[in-house]
Amino acid sequence: MNPLLATTLFCIIPLLITPLSWASSSCHMEKAAVLPLRETGYTLSIPTRLEGAPLSLMIDTGSEGSLLTPEALVKFKLATIPGHNTLIAGPDGHPHLVPIALVQTLKLGPIHFSNVPFPLGTLPKFPNINPPLLGIIGMNLLGGYDLDIDLPRHTLTLWDVQIHSLMCQQPPAWRHLWLNLPAQRHHGRFIVPFSLDGHAGKALIDSGSRSHVISRTFVHMLGITDEQLTHDPGGEITGLIGNEHQYRWHRFHHLEIGTESWPAPTLTVATLHEQADMLLGAEWFQTHHIWLSAATGHVFVQGAVTTP
Repeated sequence: MNPLLATTLFCIIPLLITPLSWASSSCHMEKAAVLPLRETGYTLSIPTRLEGAPLSLMIDTGSEGSLLTPEALVKFKLATIPGHNTLIAGPDGHPHLVPIALVQTLKLGPIHFSNVPFPLGTLPKFPNINPPLLGIIGMNLLGGYDLDIDLPRHTLTLWDVQIHSLMCQQPPAWRHLWLNLPAQRHHGRFIVPFSLDGHAGKALIDSGSRSHVISRTFVHMLGITDEQLTHDPGGEITGLIGNEHQYRWHRFHHLEIGTESWPAPTLTVATLHEQADMLLGAEWFQTHHIWLSAATGHVFVQGAVTTP
């Protein structure tokens, strides 16, 4: 062998090995927890252990924070933090001053949270399940993980993902084809684009909402007036802290999310004060396998197309 060629190859090989070795040490994609996911009356929940005792919490990807009910305070003998209160707001945008309970231990399978402050508040009536459903868990606790939400198979998988190289395996860890939705993050939550009757908007992925909710403001942009909405069926729904809000069910012409489309969808019209025009609720999770990637900021979707 030519001595010059041998020297050249010897110099090149370390250059190839070093990036591969560095990439391997910079890549991490591991299941942190696999939890049973239950859907009861369009409410998604998981079993947890709070202060060592069983408790169900509603999964709320549309909520920045988590919350416990006053019943949980009594049941688990929790203490509030003296002199500490916080403002919480629901989709109506109105702030409410509430006390804070300090939870010493909260476990989601093998994941352990310590000294977690939980605001206390009244929530809409939850389904009667066992263990009792007495609160919500939001993106302040879930948002640090990649969330593989597979409601059709009743599984929630929390992934610990670290990607510091283009050579790392990228989420999702799925075998079949999926749709990659462009997304924005807002306080840990995921917002994706949609089109309704030819008008573009932003939808918050909100497993805490039972249905797809479109804001009145956006509906007015479509030329639909409040007087027209009065002819639609509707009613009142109880929101955060027990407040009641009016809603209407209106049939639109065409809804598009990514490459999926729904003709003549019926959506819930209500007042929203979110950084989005629509809430993609639990009924979307019923027919889709969804991966919310904290590591990449992307939303990946598999699933059947059904009429909302």
